[in-house]
Amino acid sequence: MEKFEIDIKWGSYFFIANMTISIIIVLLMFLINSYSLVYHLSDFLIPLFIVQLIYFTIKAVRENNKYDLNKGFRKIFVFVRLLVFYYLLVMFPNATTNNSDSSIFFLFLPYRKKDISELVEDYSDQDDDITLKEFIVRLKRKFSRV
Repeated sequence: MEKFEIDIKWGSYFFIANMTISIIIVLLMFLINSYSLVYHLSDFLIPLFIVQLIYFTIKAVRENNKYDLNKGFRKIFVFVRLLVFYYLLVMFPNATTNNSDSSIFFLFLPYRKKDISELVEDYSDQDDDITLKEFIVRLKRKFSRV
C-alpha cells in the first residue's frame, strides 16, 4: 500500500467522522431546543475537530510506519496531507454552488466563463462545397482561436 493511499483513506475517515459528529451534535441541539447553546457550538466543535485531526493523523502515521513509508520529518507531512484532503472535501460543494465572484478563493476547480453555445459559431450561411485548401484554412482559424 502506498503512503498517499493510506493518507486518503484516513483523510476520508476523518471527513466522515467529523461530518457525522457535527450533524449529530447539531441535531441534538435542535432536539434540546436550547438556542443559547447554538452560539457556543463552535466552542465545542473546534476542539472536537482538533482532537479528531490528531487521532486520525496518529492512525495514518502508525499505518505508514507499519509499511515503512515514514522516515524522519515526513511524519509531519502526513498531518498536512490529511488537512489538505479534508479541506478539498469540505470546499468541493461550496465551489460548485458559488457564483464567479466568490469562486476566486477556490482555485482547484475550473470555472467556465462562457457557455458552450457562445463558443460555437454558426456557418450555415456558407457553402458546404469547399476545397481541401479552404478546409485547412478554416481548421487553422479554429485552432488559432482555441
